[in-house]
Amino acid sequence: MSDKTTATEQDDYTASSLATAAGVTFSHVARLCREGRIPARKFGSSWQIRYEDGQRWLAERQAKHAQL
Repeated sequence: MSDKTTATEQDDYTASSLATAAGVTFSHVARLCREGRIPARKFGSSWQIRYEDGQRWLAERQAKHAQL
């Protein structure tokens, strides 16, 4: 079994990269991570968000805003 990632695997998000993808500020995403509203782990001063969790949050956010 290899430790290399396959072409179908995605990188995890940072709070900054997820904020960019959502079109919101870093501080907004960091606050949601601190509050546990986005599942994340903190490494030093950086929030690490699993790709699947980030995609789920983005989809929920898009669906919520589509209803408005």
